[in-house]
Amino acid sequence: MAESDRSHILESIRELRAHDPFTPFAIIVSSGDRYLIEAPQNLVEMKSELFYAYPGGDKFVLIRINQIVSVERPGAKRATRQRT
Repeated sequence: MAESDRSHILESIRELRAHDPFTPFAIIVSSGDRYLIEAPQNLVEMKSELFYAYPGGDKFVLIRINQIVSVERPGAKRATRQRT
């Protein structure tokens, strides 16, 4: 994925995370796994990964930024879609 595509996806994630009122959204990675982001304050952007701690427990996931292929909002087709 080109650097500009990755930047576009990250910008979409930042905008969705900051939206007021917040609406949950999903991050989809190249393996097909889908991560529902329900608590924006639990999503932390790091250099090459996103850290997300699921609400109400001790479960978390590290999402590699270079593996993100799209972002989906409920009720919308695709916020961002990149073809590989």
